[in-house]
Amino acid sequence: MVFPGWEVTRMIPPDVWMGIATGQYKIYGGVIRWAAGTEHAGQIVRHLLPASSQLLNFVPGLNFIPGIINSMQMANLKDAVQHNSVLLTQLSTQVGSLSQTTQQVLQIATGTAVLSGLGLVVSSVGFIAINNKLNKIDDKLKSIQKDIQDIQHFLASSERAKLFAALDALMKLDKTPAQHRHTILHNSRQSLSEINMRYRELLLNAKTIETAMAYEEYFALTALAQVRCTAELGMPDVAQHEVQEANQIWQTQGRRIAKDILIGEYPERFLASDFVDAVAVTELVGWLDFTNEDVKSYGWIDDLRRKLDESWYSKGWIPMIHSGSGLNKNVGVGLEKEQTMIIPSLRKLVARSNVFEGYVAQYDMLATHKLTPTEFEHKVAALPEASAIEGYFILEPAKTATVENSPAATVPVLSN
Repeated sequence: MVFPGWEVTRMIPPDVWMGIATGQYKIYGGVIRWAAGTEHAGQIVRHLLPASSQLLNFVPGLNFIPGIINSMQMANLKDAVQHNSVLLTQLSTQVGSLSQTTQQVLQIATGTAVLSGLGLVVSSVGFIAINNKLNKIDDKLKSIQKDIQDIQHFLASSERAKLFAALDALMKLDKTPAQHRHTILHNSRQSLSEINMRYRELLLNAKTIETAMAYEEYFALTALAQVRCTAELGMPDVAQHEVQEANQIWQTQGRRIAKDILIGEYPERFLASDFVDAVAVTELVGWLDFTNEDVKSYGWIDDLRRKLDESWYSKGWIPMIHSGSGLNKNVGVGLEKEQTMIIPSLRKLVARSNVFEGYVAQYDMLATHKLTPTEFEHKVAALPEASAIEGYFILEPAKTATVENSPAATVPVLSN
């Protein structure tokens, strides 16, 4: 087996997809686990692993930096969000075949990966993928540096030169003699640790959309590169601690950016007709759950209605003067920037939050089984393609196999 106690199945059974629909379970990147506040919060019930070696080394996403995303990327972002919303609705209202619901769950996971700009599994955040992604982000940042002074300073910083030097060395690991690999990993890890601390400081002090989202990218990717170095050095327990710390910092700052910079003082504006085609109510309540770290779901809509303080019938003969914010206030960055900067940034942060949580769970598993990410990749690559479904291997706990997971549907996970 890849991991003792886990086996490959070709379906998501009804109890799992109904758990997703009801909120008992949640999809966190490449894992499905018990949701926060539930009886077994954090416990993994399924792993979703891309079956192709090409997918394992590919970081999806749109390399999005606010203000420079093009219309095609905007359309892709919106389509991914709407597709996920439709699939979740179907899961909660329709009882389809096992193959249909399995396909829907896998499509939701893929949509989350696209929106987050990260892969579904830790193995997809390889050094080559990180280097390629940062290069693309750099090209985009250069296109706005004349307008954003902080971005100019960022692009000229010495940390960036050290970062790309470290990644250059790491990308050549497969061509490096075995006796030198440890030294390269150790030195690169040290450089990445120092660089990540600097990006953490920049992220904590970011006040604008452009700088916050740029620093968030660099913080996240350098943190993940550092953790991978640690894991490849054969220190799984340390890697486990590092990814937990990085996730805690990211979640805190991701929520701060979403709440203070993106949503701001007037979240109720998203109830206005300006946004009816751009933001579904299901998506809006997801943003508010994330930013406030409080799962109230549709209860948020009632909170926003109270904040609007807009009555349908006026009291008395004279229309009342409202003390609330009301509609048509015309306060904010304007509709165009809402659509090209605010909304895509919120979508990315919410999706990335889920994927980061998934990485924590996956590093926990690697630590439990004393595996490096490279060893994990090799084990996944050794699995027979015939046991994949919709381009994924689905791992389930062997002890929970049920009648639906008959011998014909369940394949033992091979070991190397």
